[in-house]
Amino acid sequence: MKQHCVRATSERGGGAVNVQMALLWSAILLLILAVVQVALVYFAGQLALTAAQDGLRQGRYYGSGSPETARRGAEDFLARTGGNTLSKPAVSAELTDNGATMRVAVSAEVLSLVPGVRPTVHKEATGVLERLTP
Repeated sequence: MKQHCVRATSERGGGAVNVQMALLWSAILLLILAVVQVALVYFAGQLALTAAQDGLRQGRYYGSGSPETARRGAEDFLARTGGNTLSKPAVSAELTDNGATMRVAVSAEVLSLVPGVRPTVHKEATGVLERLTP
């Protein structure tokens, strides 16, 4: 008795499903990476803003505040919490309005998951210096 094998795929579209699935999974993976990248940029922005606010808080105290103290405070915060999320951080602090207010700015590159994309964040915090008024 002779047995015949029956092919489950047709002659014309046998490998088409494999190619379609490969393209679909590539697109899904790219979409997932893009969503995670957006979340990383948001998180990095929050880190940079918190570093600027922490530096401003340290730099505006009455009697001991200075732009150098603010800059060091922001850099210390980034060193403690930045990890690999932020790279090449740049912190600047300056007095404005004839020494009445201080501005702390933090800029950095964000960890990139999507090839060819190099996002950056820039956040600032501004506040009035504490002064004794009669």
